[in-house]
Amino acid sequence: MAKVQMKMPDDFLMKVSRLADKTDEILPKVLEAGAEVVEDKVRSNLQAVIGSGTKYESRSTGELLRSLGTSPALQDKNGDLNVKVGFSEPRSDGDSNAKIATILEYGKSGQ
Repeated sequence: MAKVQMKMPDDFLMKVSRLADKTDEILPKVLEAGAEVVEDKVRSNLQAVIGSGTKYESRSTGELLRSLGTSPALQDKNGDLNVKVGFSEPRSDGDSNAKIATILEYGKSGQ
């Protein structure tokens, strides 16, 4: 699974710190709004490639697209807020959504 870590500029953190006791309320909303933008882009990219450019007729069930989602912003043991955009597991057929997404991204024989 891909992992992205972003460090905020010091001047931005200083501005955020002025929000004082509202910081814990605002930062999760900001992260979730950013994750929504990422999820929308991933979803549109995924829709563009499913079933296109294949040798054989597409067997897409739509399950991969439906499993794409965003977690709520949660605080880890280090006090950092995290939000995840990815696929829920497992699929109804027992396969992995991550495997299917990798095949769509990089291809396989007969594709």
